[in-house]
Amino acid sequence: MSAPKALLLIGSPKGKASASWAIGNYLLRKLETGGMKTEEMFVSAALRTRESRNDMLAAVDAADLVVVSFPLYIDQLPAPLIQAMELIADHRKAKGVISPGPDPQAGRLAVIVHCGFPETFQNQAAVDIMRRFAAEAGFVWAGELSMGMGGAVGGKALEKAGGMVKNVVKALEVTAVSLTAGGLIPESATALAGKPMMATWIYLLFANFGMKGLARKNGVRKRIHDRPYAS
Repeated sequence: MSAPKALLLIGSPKGKASASWAIGNYLLRKLETGGMKTEEMFVSAALRTRESRNDMLAAVDAADLVVVSFPLYIDQLPAPLIQAMELIADHRKAKGVISPGPDPQAGRLAVIVHCGFPETFQNQAAVDIMRRFAAEAGFVWAGELSMGMGGAVGGKALEKAGGMVKNVVKALEVTAVSLTAGGLIPESATALAGKPMMATWIYLLFANFGMKGLARKNGVRKRIHDRPYAS
């Protein structure tokens, strides 16, 4: 009997410079340690050609578990990820996977979503969208890890991100054990991942400092409070 396969789809256009990759790849390595075969794909790259799109669809077909890791853009999913989800849903519908409903043999879908806001609840709309996608595309919904303060992780490997990610690391390890055994993301892991990485005022202090530095670098520091679309 062959080992079950996990596919990680990274929804951030930043590739390996993203927190989406850093967090998702950590989980993938833990799944591999648990005995699963693993593969990762960057959604933006997978959409570039017909051949790469077909490769992505084939990888989804072959996976027992699909993990989607992505950042929140305001309160939505990145546009390339939305396009990929539409392709996957249409593909599975054409194969007859969707009807009569989610089937354990058709694979599980788990989600990792992070945002730059300090509050985890900002991700809820995106989680709901992904849960609906799972139902529409015939996946078994395996749960989510949702976290705020994603900007603190950046593209750093979690092993190098320090003690502030200890709850995230623990949540990923607990999740890996359950998913490897064919289960879902435990509620305890979801709760751990959603805990603040640091005091809100500290996060906002560094976030504002970084934003002002970026504005200065691009020559718009004095225009940072402009509201060009305000009525």
